[in-house]
Amino acid sequence: MFATDLPASLIRIFAFGFGAIWGSFFNVAIYRWPRELSVVSPPSHCPACGAPIPPWRNIPILSWLLLRGKAACCGVRISPRYVMVEVLSGVLCLALAERLIIGSGPGAEMSHVALETLLYFALAGGLLVATFVDLEFMEIPDEVSLPLAALGLATAVFRDVPGAENAALGAGAGYLMVQLVFVWSYERLTGRRGMGEGDAKLLMAIGAFLGWRGALFALVAGAFQGVAVTLGSMLAGRPLGQDAQSRDDDAPDPARNANESDVVADAKGQTDGDEEDEAHEGPEPMKVPFGPFLALGALEFLFFGDLLIERYLALFH
Repeated sequence: MFATDLPASLIRIFAFGFGAIWGSFFNVAIYRWPRELSVVSPPSHCPACGAPIPPWRNIPILSWLLLRGKAACCGVRISPRYVMVEVLSGVLCLALAERLIIGSGPGAEMSHVALETLLYFALAGGLLVATFVDLEFMEIPDEVSLPLAALGLATAVFRDVPGAENAALGAGAGYLMVQLVFVWSYERLTGRRGMGEGDAKLLMAIGAFLGWRGALFALVAGAFQGVAVTLGSMLAGRPLGQDAQSRDDDAPDPARNANESDVVADAKGQTDGDEEDEAHEGPEPMKVPFGPFLALGALEFLFFGDLLIERYLALFH
């Protein structure tokens, strides 16, 4: 079967639905992996009261909209992040299908372009999980980066670009660019790390899928965009990296139980006594999550890499 044998509208509908369904799993991973919980067991349940969520109340996007962003079991507010991840996952899968299946042209075998789409969707999904985890916890789980890197290397022969040799070079170069320069060398010169090892592993996964050019593009583009967004957020009075884990403290979190206020009160009593000592230490350097910008740079290269590089090189002619 050729890709052109199927109606484009059918491919688009299926791709968005498929991506949104996987977005529901990505939400589970975003919530559970940083908390060192299994994504398999227990099944979907309300993080506030623990009630099981039946399948008819777990339909991607629609369930959140029909329930108006509240849990049906206990009425606690559900973060808009859940529906945002499902929509983004559906859109990414749709965009990949548009480019790799619908845009493949006549003569392209459906089995080949469908497999290629699935593999790149795995990369996009991993980048999505890494982005939201890093924004909240300032870390990138190994459960994302290491399997992605292995998958990218193992399936390089099934993808037209970048090829097995380039994928291996991209994975190695991606890891070493961050680990040698921004982790070890930067720490030796300044006494603190410029980037985390999670960023190095994520760029290794990006390089395994996109080759050394994709890894380099993601690093450079991510750095420029990260600086621009960070400066913009500082000028707006909302520093991006400030107290990353408490940015959502003003909004109810379904994961918080009823006794959390007591825990916070106890912790406050302990920390109040330490405020005087902390005042003498001075403010710590602001930490900015870099994983989201690496992910953004990788997606930009995946969809527009050739065009962007061509436009950049044209500036010098």
